[in-house]
Order: sequence, then C-alpha cells, then structure tokens
Amino acid sequence: MGFNEVVGNTRVKKVLQLALQRNRIPNSLLFSGPKGVGKSILAHVLARAVNCEREKDDACEKCPTCVAIAGGRLPDVWDIAPDGQTIKVEQMRSMRQAAYLRPMVGKKRVFIIDEADKMNEEASNTVLKTLEEPPLFSLIILVTSNAHLLLPTIKSRCQILNFSPVAREEIKRVLVEKGYTEERARIISLAVRGNLEGALTLNWDEVQRRRQEAWLIFRSFLGKGEASLFLKTYAFAQRNLVRTDFEKTLEFLASFCRDLILIKENGEPSFLLNPDLREEIESVKSEWSLEKAWDCLRRIEQAIFGLNKNLNMSLLVGSFYSLIGEETHV
Repeated sequence: MGFNEVVGNTRVKKVLQLALQRNRIPNSLLFSGPKGVGKSILAHVLARAVNCEREKDDACEKCPTCVAIAGGRLPDVWDIAPDGQTIKVEQMRSMRQAAYLRPMVGKKRVFIIDEADKMNEEASNTVLKTLEEPPLFSLIILVTSNAHLLLPTIKSRCQILNFSPVAREEIKRVLVEKGYTEERARIISLAVRGNLEGALTLNWDEVQRRRQEAWLIFRSFLGKGEASLFLKTYAFAQRNLVRTDFEKTLEFLASFCRDLILIKENGEPSFLLNPDLREEIESVKSEWSLEKAWDCLRRIEQAIFGLNKNLNMSLLVGSFYSLIGEETHV
C-alpha cells in the first residue's frame, strides 16, 4: 500500500510526500486525529517510504525492504502498543537504546508508538529525553486520538499532523468496492462519522436496529412517545460504548433532519441520505416547520460537538432532551 491507496486526509499525505521529496522528514512526528481515519496505516506507509529502495517519495511495495516491512519482518521498524492498560517505561527504554543505533538493514529506524496517550509518566519522560536529543538515524511517530493527554513538552518537540474524519462519500465508495449495495453503503457511512475502520467492521443488522431506534426518537419529537425513556437510558450511562451508541443515534437524527429539510425545500430526491424512508419522512413534513427542522439539526450538531469534547454524558443528554424533546411536545 502506497500513499494513494490510503483513503482520505489528502493534505497530510501531500505534506509527507513533499517532505520525502526534499529529504526533510522530521525526526519526530505526531499523528493526531479521530479513531479509524488511517493514522496507523499512514504511519506504516511512511515507514516503508523512508526505507524504500526504488522510490523517493512513496513505497513501491515490491523491493525487499518494502515487502519485509509490510510483513513485519524488518528489524528496523518497531511497532509499540500499550502493554495492558499503559505503555510502560521498559518499552520506551528499549526504544531509546535502539534509536541511537545505526539501522541494521534499512535507511532509517522507525518507531511507531500507537495510542501514545497511554504512556505512563515514566514512559513519557523517557520519550521526552529521546526527543530532546533527536537520534540521527531514527524516525519516531506518535499516534493518538487524544493528543491533549500528551505532555506539552512532547508535543512541542514533534511536527504535528492533524487528521480529519474520512468523508462520507469516500467511505461509501470503499464499501461499494467491497460489495455493499449503494443504499447500505450510504446508511453505514452515516453511522460512523468519518471512521472508515469502524465502517468496515459494522454489523448491518446492528446498524439497522440503531437507525430504527433513532427514527422512533425522531418521530416522538412530534408528540409524547418513547424518546424520554430512551434518552434517559443514555443520560445515566457513562460507559464509552454507550457514549459511542448515542453519537451514532445523533448522526441518524441529523440525517433525518437533513432529509426533511431537503423534502420541504423540494430538493433533488437523489440527495436523500435515507432514500428508503422517503415516504415516512414525507408523512411528517406537515408537522414540522422549516425553521423548526433547521433548529433541530443545529441542536443535534451541538450535542455531537459536546460528545467530541468529552462533556459530561448525563448533563449533555439531559440538556439535549430538554431543548429538543420537551420543546417539540409543547
């Protein structure tokens, strides 16, 4: 896999390839962004590209070095991940010792530290010492979805590359290429909020169940129904899994609002995000004003933003329901 085969984040790929062309790849990089957007995949592509025997700014995937790295058989490329709940100091000490040695086979030693935010205090300090005295023959890539948990001094010594969620259309294209129907690919792309890796592992029946629950909530906004109990279930649950489920539900609610707005504006039906629910959405359009639909969409987006900022789940859900649920029942 070369840069062109990595889905999304074109800007990041261009930055890395330009640095390779100019032979100016920094000694330390921080790949920061949401889960499932290809940060680790791109880190491994970069590991191959800096060691490739044929290409200057990409991985050829054919030379012995590229093949060995892809197969996890090159001793100069290290994958470091949490040992249990944390990345321990012993792992970082081993990395530090190896970082100052000349590569055994390739052009550079590459250390990819996945979930770098899980380094314990001693491990973080060991990495910091390494970054303060950058090794000549090594490239250190820290990968994280929670850059705010890293020491500021670590971040200040890295070139930070911020990754974005993968666009829905790109996720849909990948799913269609893997055999999904257009309709299923479109619906799944709504549920994952730019997480391509998540889209590839989602169970279709689970997606449909979640969307149906979201539709019941959306429908209940027009009158008393099951939304109160359903949202209270979220409000009193703190687990990350429930937080993720709530975000998926919000994504579906937002898609219903967008479709409703499109229908009320007499938009092109081919742009509907939920084409199979067109009749159901048509049936409620008279009960919603255009202004109310836009306001509902805005509040849903605010709730999603709050989830991404790790705001208190109970307060967030309570606030969301008081603004949306109760208001629509008046």
